[in-house]
Amino acid sequence: MYIVTTCLRPTDDVLSRAHTHATEYKMKFVDRRKLSIDELKKRHQRDVLVFDKRRVEFTPLHSTEPFFFHPSSSVFRVKQLSRGGSDPLIDAMQATPGDHILDCTLGLGSDSIVMSHVAGSNGKVIGLESQFITAQLVREGMSVWVEKDEQVNEAMRRIEVVHSNSLDYLKTCAENSFDCIYFDPMFEKTISESVHLNPLRTIADTSPLTQELITEATRVAKKRIVLKAHFESDTFERYGFAHIKRKTSKFHYGYIDLESKSI
Repeated sequence: MYIVTTCLRPTDDVLSRAHTHATEYKMKFVDRRKLSIDELKKRHQRDVLVFDKRRVEFTPLHSTEPFFFHPSSSVFRVKQLSRGGSDPLIDAMQATPGDHILDCTLGLGSDSIVMSHVAGSNGKVIGLESQFITAQLVREGMSVWVEKDEQVNEAMRRIEVVHSNSLDYLKTCAENSFDCIYFDPMFEKTISESVHLNPLRTIADTSPLTQELITEATRVAKKRIVLKAHFESDTFERYGFAHIKRKTSKFHYGYIDLESKSI
């Protein structure tokens, strides 16, 4: 549970978004009244969610570091693709315009933004996030964050963020309902290397991949299942992924090609 408040000088739109969020998720809305975040935490003994014009910040009760959505590496990755360059995830996925893609480990959404850019306005990207607060922050953040590159903004706005466990969600999907399915179970290691994501360390979902998850993904995907994992991981071999080795990166990609039924 957390309280919902606003920046010190909220616009009508910010107030409306904050009230709507508090009502929808049955959280307490608190008028900021020029109080600091520390003062609000002391008074209410709760985590604090702050709505601002360009972002939404979450500060845990026992932390001084706020966490907020940021498009991060997706900005230069989209720019690189726009200039005719390549992206290792897109290469592994062989994603094309119009694809329907399911990101089973959304996290901060950086990979989903790149996928959404490639899938385009005729495609679809759904990002699953099992942690409630992360899902809320990313959903709200993607709706208001503004980058100079309009292509990034458009890609963010198109993403559908769903608060759900990936296995539960996959079980509700029809066969062959997505072109590509993506897993990044290494999200907890990714955030450990980013200082501004420290507050997320305690709530990141560290659930490992399972055979049941792969089986469901194989039923739901049409083209490819793609996995991101540490280069030393045995996950690629264990679940039958073709391992794409990257000499300059700690993280590698692997894929299961469902169209050819071969690996």
